[in-house]
Amino acid sequence: MDKITFTHENEEELDPLISNKKIIVNHVMSRNIDSGIFNAILGYFNQFGSTEFEHITSIAPIVDAHIYHYHRPHLEEKLLPNSVCTVHHDLDDPDPWHAKFRFIPRYMEACAVICLNNTQKEILITQGLPSDKLHVVPHGYHAEYLKPKSSIVEASHKNAGSRKITLGIASRRYGRRVKGEAYLLELAKRLDPEHFNFIFVGQDRTLSTIAMRNLGYEAIAYERLPYRMFQSFYNAIDILLMCSSYEGGPANTPEALATGTPMFSSCLGMPKDVIINEKNGLFLTLDPDYDAQKIMDICVYRPEKLENIVQNAQQIVNSALTWEQSIKGNLKAYKDICNSSNFLK
Repeated sequence: MDKITFTHENEEELDPLISNKKIIVNHVMSRNIDSGIFNAILGYFNQFGSTEFEHITSIAPIVDAHIYHYHRPHLEEKLLPNSVCTVHHDLDDPDPWHAKFRFIPRYMEACAVICLNNTQKEILITQGLPSDKLHVVPHGYHAEYLKPKSSIVEASHKNAGSRKITLGIASRRYGRRVKGEAYLLELAKRLDPEHFNFIFVGQDRTLSTIAMRNLGYEAIAYERLPYRMFQSFYNAIDILLMCSSYEGGPANTPEALATGTPMFSSCLGMPKDVIINEKNGLFLTLDPDYDAQKIMDICVYRPEKLENIVQNAQQIVNSALTWEQSIKGNLKAYKDICNSSNFLK
């Protein structure tokens, strides 16, 4: 059922001529903007990717690094040799900050481009990038903290028709509504508080909780939930709702996969690679009338459909990459560069 093309398998070894020393990878941030997500990802590089490589993070490129990994390449006028870029955003996002024309020239200069999903790869191919330098490496999950749901949690789904279904949302609430806040409100108006409740995790999600309560729903929010507590969030929800208009990841996709939590998601980003519609999840059309009717049918009128979706979601928990595996996918791109004829010239 897994549809992601992983690129961390069959790793190449470093050329013997360069394997006797660590290769310096400079993670270039290009601007001094604090980001909890970037800080976490860069921490995983140091944790899981330091056997053959030394990772150094800086705002501007340092002198004499072997590989330059740019995370905001659109802020650069030109990339240095032996460069890698990660596509952290949705390439169709209309926000001027994320406009494709700002990124494509830099991607063209890179030796390798890390995509988080296959849609990004397909778009970049249409923009003229060669497929052999595009690596699909999804975000991972922290295997120390997230596990498949227990049998006790699984058993509760058998009573789905006679209890409220808990919809979970794990994302920050953004002012420009890219996470689907307007759609969520319209969807909630068309669902039934007698059959559903909400749990939110993320900054400013108290506002979402207030909106749901005003519509008659039971709803709670955790604006700051430590990652070690995320298992309890997934245990408490029946469905992860992801209604973004644009998405590169999101990071909650591997978490839902790893815990066996079905996703009802817009058809984009990583969910597009892993959901088989109405088999292990549901693709939302972002038409609240249609989607509410479909969700009511699956969860309320024919709860055996939800039970089947839950069972299928639990069968593919191993399809999610851990962060260690995700970092290895990045290391594969580095090794390709290290073993090229132009390296260290």
